[in-house]
Amino acid sequence: MSLTKGNSSEKFNDSCIRVFDMLKLLSEGTVKFSDMFELFRDSNGKLEQKSNVTLNKYMNTLRIFGIEVKKEKNIYYLMKMPFSVNLSEEGIYSVGLIKSAMNYMPNSKYKSQIGKLVGDLERRYDYSTQKLGEIVSKYRNYDLSFYFKKFEKQIEECETYCQKDKRLEIKYVSEDGSVEDVFCSPIELRYSQKRIYFRVNVPLLGENVDIPMENIKSIRPLYTQFSKSKVSSTVVFKLRGPLAKRYKLREWETSSGIDSDGWMTVTNAGEDRSLLMKRLLKYDSDCVLVSPKYLRDKMLKIIDKTLKNYR
Repeated sequence: MSLTKGNSSEKFNDSCIRVFDMLKLLSEGTVKFSDMFELFRDSNGKLEQKSNVTLNKYMNTLRIFGIEVKKEKNIYYLMKMPFSVNLSEEGIYSVGLIKSAMNYMPNSKYKSQIGKLVGDLERRYDYSTQKLGEIVSKYRNYDLSFYFKKFEKQIEECETYCQKDKRLEIKYVSEDGSVEDVFCSPIELRYSQKRIYFRVNVPLLGENVDIPMENIKSIRPLYTQFSKSKVSSTVVFKLRGPLAKRYKLREWETSSGIDSDGWMTVTNAGEDRSLLMKRLLKYDSDCVLVSPKYLRDKMLKIIDKTLKNYR
């Protein structure tokens, strides 16, 4: 719509401003009928003529742009905006779990970024999601202290190492039950399926390694300097036979398809290493882990340990 000259232009501009004032009022919560009429007072404080008719015109304007407003017993409710979010009960519960987990995270840029994301999301809840959220919060359990609370000190300690880029010696229990001793550089903490992993760079392996927090026996800061290796976070494995034909790539995986020898090479980027290894072990002899080398060695140890149980 183009602006016209003179009084028509001023009237059009005033109408646009009034629409935004109405939206601002509605976005702040429920609005009384009498408060809505305050928008139609002139500069002298008098209500404009036919304010009822004008109010209905503005409501129709909002509906045209996909904004739903409900009036019930002289109270207006903002039901839906074009960019509003409508969540199911499980979706609301998931957001609640994230907010609960934040209570056990140390103050850091990650906590701040997650808080901003959740805040932006909640501000976009439509009316039905807001009301459902009030119901869900009364009977669903959001308490995550049973897990994260017991690692509170370790989380804070590891966050400090990451921020100061300390070189570390870490002793931890590996997946096969043996105690590993690695010299490494801290990268970040990762939260996955109710587990916390301390991701570190191990120059000797030329790899990033995710160490479960509960498996760490000790962490010792070092004063020796060593450079971080340029590493790849990808794991490459090959599949064959019926498995290769029916295998569905995850969103973080790529493949060029099945080659002339019947093998399908898959590049996996970013999946939790321990979960990936458990999955690959299920594929038995139809799967070969190609790289990185340290994961190949780790898988061989797991297989050898398993075979000993059958001898």
